[in-house]
Formats: sequence, C-alpha cells, structure tokens
Amino acid sequence: MSLDAFGRRGFIKISAAAGGAIFLSTATGCASAGNSAMGGDAGYSGDVAITGLASLIHSAPFFIAEAEGYYADEGLTLEHIQFPGGLDTVRGIESGIGFGTSSTIPVFIGAEKGMNVKIIGNTYTAASVDFIALPDSPVNSIEDVRGKKIAVSTPGSNSSYFADRTLREAGIIPGKDVELISVGSASDSWTAVSQKVVDVAWTASPLSEKIAAESGAKVIWRSRDFVTDWSDTCLVATGSFIDENTEALKSWGRALKKAMDLISSDLDKAASTYGKAIGYQPEVALEALKNSQQFFSLDFTDAQLAAVVAAGKAQGQLTKDPNMDAIVMRSFLS
Repeated sequence: MSLDAFGRRGFIKISAAAGGAIFLSTATGCASAGNSAMGGDAGYSGDVAITGLASLIHSAPFFIAEAEGYYADEGLTLEHIQFPGGLDTVRGIESGIGFGTSSTIPVFIGAEKGMNVKIIGNTYTAASVDFIALPDSPVNSIEDVRGKKIAVSTPGSNSSYFADRTLREAGIIPGKDVELISVGSASDSWTAVSQKVVDVAWTASPLSEKIAAESGAKVIWRSRDFVTDWSDTCLVATGSFIDENTEALKSWGRALKKAMDLISSDLDKAASTYGKAIGYQPEVALEALKNSQQFFSLDFTDAQLAAVVAAGKAQGQLTKDPNMDAIVMRSFLS
C-alpha cells in the first residue's frame, strides 16, 4: 500500500522506549519537514523512514543511537517509521517524510522514475540474505543443494537475486541443478523448511541467529560469502529536504557514526542495547552483531555502487546507468 493511500499518520511508529523495549504506537500528531524545528542549536524533531526497522540487522545503529542518547546529544527527536520494502520507503521519503534509510537499489530506481531522491551515506555494506537448513539436514554446504529445493521470497526480490547469483557463483544452475520456490517472507520460508516442503530457507540477520539459537538450524551459506562488494542499505533524503535541513542531516550522520563506532569498539554494550530494543535474547543479539560487526559504514566505494547498479540492471529494475554524481553525495557526511 502506498504512503498516499495509507496516510503518514497511519504508519506504525517504532522507537526505543524507557528500558529499551520496543514501543509501538499509531502517530496522531507527527510533524512534517515543513513544521519541524531546523537543525543546529534549535535541534530537529520529525519522522524518519526505515526499511524493515525491527527485522533487519542494518537497523541496529538507529536503535543504538536512540537508546544511547546519541540522537539527544545532537538535538534530534526522531520517530522511526517502519516500511516493508525499499521502494515503499523511497516513496515515503519522496512523498513527505523527507529522509530515511532504504535498500540501495530502490533509490536508483526511484531516481530513474524521476523522484528527487539522493544518497547521502552508506549504512550496511554486506549482502544481507542468508540460507539455512534444519539441524539434521544432509545439506551442509552450498555444494550439497544439487537436486534440492530452496525457498525464496518472490521473483525479483533480493532473496531471489542472491539465491540465483550465489548458486551460479558456486557453479550450480537454478532451474537445472536446483529448484527455487517462492514462498514469501523469511518466517514463511523457515516454516516451509520445517514442514519439509523445501530443503533450504532464505532468511536474514538477526532472524538467522534467532532461528539457529531456538531450533539448532544451521546457516549453510551467506550471500556475502560470494558477494564481496555491496551497499545493502543507505541514507536517503530528497533534494529539497537536504537544502532545508542540512545541519539536521549532518547531526543524524554523526549520531549514527557514534552508534557504528560503539558496535565496533564495545560489542557487548552495543548488543545489549540492540537486543533490548528488538526484544531478542542478549546472546542472540550479540551473535548477530558479531557476524555483522565489520559491515556498518557511512562511506561508499565505487565497487559497491557499481555492484548495486549491475544487480538492478540484471533484474530489469534499472534500464540505464544512473548519473552517480547527481544522485550520490559522497562527501555530505564527511
């Protein structure tokens, strides 16, 4: 459902409440960019759109920045709004929220469609799709999937793309050596494996670690084992929002950098904060952050951006090379 159809005030808002628990409420009086306080000494108060907020590891810095007071230190009062997918997030940003975090490919898709959206920073630099199996499965490596069935989300999804790409990297041809079955969400995928409808499920951290801890499931391979250059999610804002709220966005970047630095320097503290925020056991949150510790960054490389564009073109989501200089503001947060 689009933002226009649903209404900004109807989106579920997620923020870290007292004690770190997740607080969910329906907003009744949220401010738009036009009536929020500007950045700088006056601070900034408003909404921020985030893809898969509570379910994907790339969101850890946002929870940590809020719970550890890094937002407050920068004069920021932000309401996190969760969107189900990257293109939905980009539409929400472009339709009025003004800024947020999306999967990187949809930003280029939106720009190609004429949306005035720009990338101001990286967020998570690893391919995030994992593939898992039951603890007693005969599948112990990617080479063991020949003749098996692998659950993915839907055609054209990240899970489908990374299943196809990683299998081919391993010399296994989908449709010939292995069958890809569209089943839906990561939880639906795990249900399909549990019921032995398929042999391997797609998932993503921190759900990968949660399932493994609760059921003994084993991660067979991670997409990042085969895809070494990638920008999974990035910081996005409209051109007009950037012009009007430059200092607020720079403050946001500084707060997120502090959170990323905490993940790098004090994993136990970061995991404790993150686990409380998403309602996961501390040891599960710790394992999830440990597995992703090196992949949080605000900086881009040319190889990461090129890989994302190549993937978008391979899936038919992009029809041409984007104007990188017009879309990517590489030094904005420097």
